[in-house]
Amino acid sequence: QTQVISTGERPFVDILQDRRFWIIHLITIPSLFLAGCIFVLSGLVSRIFSGGPLNEYFFADSDQLAIINDRFSVLNEIEDV
Repeated sequence: QTQVISTGERPFVDILQDRRFWIIHLITIPSLFLAGCIFVLSGLVSRIFSGGPLNEYFFADSDQLAIINDRFSVLNEIEDV
């Protein structure tokens, strides 16, 4: 006789066939995506994490790229630019 040891968890196939699983996830996943998009597009991310507006990362009058070659002399390289 083979004895089946169960941990008491529901089988994965049983969870996927449950209507409540799909109703919950069809609501929560798109709403989290939309909330993230609104959070980013409204500019709250840059205000909360002080990253600055997206249009200030690159300047039109800058003709030189700020490439850092050595991580230990970063301050000297930035001052040269």
